[in-house]
Amino acid sequence: MAAARRCDVSTDMPRERPPGAAWRCAARLDRALRRGFGSPVQVDGILFDYGGTLDGPASHWLDRFVALYAAAGVDMPIGRLKPAFYAADEAAYGDAAVADMSLAELMDFHVAVQHARLGLDDAALRRRLADDFVAGTTAALAASRSVLERLARTHRLGVVSNFYGNVERILADAGFAPLLAVVADSNRVGASKPDRRIFDHALAALGTAPARTLHVGDSHERDVRAAKSLGLRTAWLVPQPLARDEYADLVITDLRELETGLTAEAQRRGG
Repeated sequence: MAAARRCDVSTDMPRERPPGAAWRCAARLDRALRRGFGSPVQVDGILFDYGGTLDGPASHWLDRFVALYAAAGVDMPIGRLKPAFYAADEAAYGDAAVADMSLAELMDFHVAVQHARLGLDDAALRRRLADDFVAGTTAALAASRSVLERLARTHRLGVVSNFYGNVERILADAGFAPLLAVVADSNRVGASKPDRRIFDHALAALGTAPARTLHVGDSHERDVRAAKSLGLRTAWLVPQPLARDEYADLVITDLRELETGLTAEAQRRGG
């Protein structure tokens, strides 16, 4: 199946911008939405995953670190990095101090644990990896915030994340706080996706019914299937276009496609 062109919401034009293609792009998104929702749907609230969704579209942290090591000239096969990465992940969940850390402080912590497990002693490399991760995340968050700023005009927004207790701090530092009615962080709520309790917590704070709430995330099991089982609408954020998924109402490769799709749905309802 040929890859579909992605749309730029600001122009309704494909990013390649072939002449006269604006209407084709809008029509494609509208058709995709109709296939997903089937009948007209009122979406009042939207919940977003954080890691791999707001901080980088369909981008797992482990894969990002493999790329960052390579960019720093270090051959770090994923099989070697993986145990060290998850050791850092577990350490961050277990250290109470992490719950108040900024993104930069978190990355200093995470990379230090990685290197301790890997037996690396290179302060310059640690500094580069942490700084480059923060720079990439900061840029991705800025792009996501611009989309959420527009969505917040018509929807109640929130975040549901399996995180270390400091996702609200990171989002506040990135300027998201005025846009969000709830930030449900697993280490603070006491339940992790796919456990329904974290979704129930977020829905109660958001004040929207499951059938009128869309959950957006990159994990098929923890985001899409979990939310779908609770009666939420779902959008699966993937790195490359793919055919419709039975659990996802929408399959997108960019949050801007979500924005365009919801606009098309509102127009279809006459809203």
